[in-house]
Amino acid sequence: MAEEIDDSEFYRENFSADSDWEVFNAQLGEILQKWDCAESDVGRSLKSEEIFRCKWKVEMETLDMLKNGIEVEYHQAILEDEELTKEEITENPCLQRTNCHHDLISNENSFGPPIRSSQDLHILARIYGLRRFIVLHPVNPNLNYMKSTSEFNFFLSAVAVVSAEVQSVVPIFVQIYDPKWNFYTGVALAPGLRTNFRLIGLEKAPSECRFLMGLLTLFREKVPTSYSQAAMISVCTTYALDTMRIRMPMYVPFDRGLSSEDIVVDGEVSPLELQQFYALPHGYTPESCTEIYLVYTWPELSEHVAFDSEQRTDFVPSKAPLGKIYLSVEASSYLSCCLRDYQHVAGVTRSLESFVGRNFSGTSSGAEAGSNPLDRITEHKLTTRRDRPYELPSQAGLTKRLPGPMTESELSELLAYLFPDMHPEMALFPYAKKSFKDKFDPMRIKSAVPNSLVCRLSCLLATCHAHLGSVEGMAQVWAAFTRQLRLLWDNSLTVPGVSAGFPDTRTCLLHQKLQMLNVCVKRRVQREANSKLKSEGMVRKVSSEEEEDDEEDEGEFFDCDDLTAGSGAPTKAVLSLKPEGRLSRLNNERLLEEPEEYIYVPQTQEPVPKTEDQLQDDAEVMLKLGPGSGLTTQMMCTSLLSDMEAFKAANPRGIMEDFIRWYSPKDWEEVTDELGEVKHQLSVRMTTEGNTWQKVWEQAQAVPITRQKRLFDDTNEALKVLHYMETRKMHEIYNLTIVPLLHSSILKLIDILSNADVEDLFCSQIERLLTDLCRLSRSHSDQLPPIKPLLDDLAELERRFYQFKCFERLSGYPKKSSLRQVKLQFEEILRNENCCTIVNRRLTAAGDGTLYDVLIPKLEQDMADRLISKDYIIRLDGDTNSTEKGLYLGPQFMRAIVTGEKLRLCGAFTESTAFV
Repeated sequence: MAEEIDDSEFYRENFSADSDWEVFNAQLGEILQKWDCAESDVGRSLKSEEIFRCKWKVEMETLDMLKNGIEVEYHQAILEDEELTKEEITENPCLQRTNCHHDLISNENSFGPPIRSSQDLHILARIYGLRRFIVLHPVNPNLNYMKSTSEFNFFLSAVAVVSAEVQSVVPIFVQIYDPKWNFYTGVALAPGLRTNFRLIGLEKAPSECRFLMGLLTLFREKVPTSYSQAAMISVCTTYALDTMRIRMPMYVPFDRGLSSEDIVVDGEVSPLELQQFYALPHGYTPESCTEIYLVYTWPELSEHVAFDSEQRTDFVPSKAPLGKIYLSVEASSYLSCCLRDYQHVAGVTRSLESFVGRNFSGTSSGAEAGSNPLDRITEHKLTTRRDRPYELPSQAGLTKRLPGPMTESELSELLAYLFPDMHPEMALFPYAKKSFKDKFDPMRIKSAVPNSLVCRLSCLLATCHAHLGSVEGMAQVWAAFTRQLRLLWDNSLTVPGVSAGFPDTRTCLLHQKLQMLNVCVKRRVQREANSKLKSEGMVRKVSSEEEEDDEEDEGEFFDCDDLTAGSGAPTKAVLSLKPEGRLSRLNNERLLEEPEEYIYVPQTQEPVPKTEDQLQDDAEVMLKLGPGSGLTTQMMCTSLLSDMEAFKAANPRGIMEDFIRWYSPKDWEEVTDELGEVKHQLSVRMTTEGNTWQKVWEQAQAVPITRQKRLFDDTNEALKVLHYMETRKMHEIYNLTIVPLLHSSILKLIDILSNADVEDLFCSQIERLLTDLCRLSRSHSDQLPPIKPLLDDLAELERRFYQFKCFERLSGYPKKSSLRQVKLQFEEILRNENCCTIVNRRLTAAGDGTLYDVLIPKLEQDMADRLISKDYIIRLDGDTNSTEKGLYLGPQFMRAIVTGEKLRLCGAFTESTAFV
């Protein structure tokens, strides 16, 4: 039986198939060739702290290895003027040196800021100062990281083989162990050289390894060959001063209790000062603070010059050639929090009625004011009140029966802020009578005049949403606001705090709506006054005729008031040549066909005001109807027809040419005929066949404005505005008010900076905020662009202001330094990413040492306790003038980071491969 069974098939192994290691090498080699890692690697030297300030380019690829795959990342610094100059080429004759060698030896990027900036710089760039490198790590390193020696050797050997095959000169690292430990191992190849990178960490290091003398001994043991020259040392010590807190308490306008922040926080109270009142909160949260670090650096020393051991050290702040201060601020402003909270209203699609109920305006309920309906019929007209400058209407029921978190008295206080003339007993902030042209440029931000009704309402809604009842409180305020508008309209009173004139399309839509309501009120008052005067004049005329004529004769006259109401169609023209509706004579111009008669300017109806949304609706209708539609012509020529009819009534014997001479003088052209005589004629656009002007002239009848239908129905338009206000949903209210709110927030921040006399420090940030807001306010899209970037910039500006106040206190202002000195040093902090130089002994003019004199006594009291880290870098380089392969020994690099008893060693040791 045993002879019949051939079991060789069970043990046969196919050695021709590619192994996982070979497949991985092939994939990695393709990626390295794709990234051009074998290209010429000779670039210029790095500038001081350049890798910490420049932008980085990161490319990623994923390989199918292990359980979740391996991710390959290529980090490359984007440098300006990366090509070498002729001088640098002559200074670097060694062909074996690569950018990796230059970066390891260079001391320009030895120590970065102790504070991590917003740009997340990779830890390998901070440790070794490399301008480009590649990192391999599992796709999900937190769940599936490398932890066995076999895995380390698998990937490290693959990296070395692939680098040699594709002649890559870019350092390649493999991340090992838990990612939070930041352990890497890597290799970098060059012609005849190999640099091995290793990182280790000790929780409790030997005492001799925490000082320079012991580290030098360890470094010499690790160097693979002997060097004739001395090693160069770079040292950085970091001290932490006490965390500074300045308490700027919360202030919430119209709040009873919240403004008195009862939280006990260490730090001196420094309330913010403002010149102008804004209905927005300000102040900073109790957790706001600024951490202060002092960093002293010895950029380059010989190993024989410095001494540092457990018994004695030369690395003390008073001997440091370079000292810097870093400020790390964590500050949150109540203003920014309020704006971020208000942003959530953009997603609330509930209607206003769902919060305050139906008929909240009181238009449909007969018992809204709690009075007898017969009283409304017999109520005395308000026209007799207008003899006084401003008569207050009844406020009964204005704030009653509005569901919401605020009481009637609280709501009345808010309305007194919005309508101070209506609540003189409670008004604390009346509207300014002067013009705001010097503070507001409507050609920039599509908002409203600062401190106008629109800005006050926008700020009040945001504050109510954040501190006075959330969305319910905001809906309650908006409902009370619309009630107040209807009350003003019913009593023929204009809305205060709104710019005069027609709706200005350079402002926001809410401001245009209120302007339209004011125009309606003024037209209504004027119409009623004219009607009353005409009625009184006609009554006097009839009574005088009755006194002269004893016979009772029923005289028949035309009731202008009823016709002016514009409810019906235009009345037919009276077929007579009696002129009507003349305003004034047009200079000495005479009619062309009747030279003996002058041309008279007719009384015309005032232009029709329209808001931005109405103009857009008209444009869409005309676009849908097309240019040849009769309805389109009628919409465009309504005002022209009215003016032509008024002109015919004032000039019965006039022709179209006479009308053009008054209405459009540019179309009455002066020409010279063949005989040289000067004549006048209509322009080409007026004489074209089928001209709209000619058609309208033929349709026009001689009808004065007293008998014309009103072009603008003020009652109907006012009711449209009120209905528009009362039917807005919450997200629509947000869209109407967000731009004025952001504008007011920026103006409030400018006011705070101006009172602190630091507006000049942040002028560029303020200008950028205003420019971004202008772009956002004039967006042509239906949906509002995202405002998060603008809110982030606003919060950053507030954070910088808190940082300045802390730095001002740290500098000893006003006793030990002047405001000018503080501002000069803070400008350097703004330029250098939270860093300011306090001592620089390498410069002959060291600058102002005021801050250094203030900080050194604080540091010397408990220097050992304030020391948080020591950073040593030991470098050794070979003969860079050698041009033959194998004579250059390469760079040797070791970095030791000492924090208390912990030690982290980062080595990059180069060995020759010329004779291997």
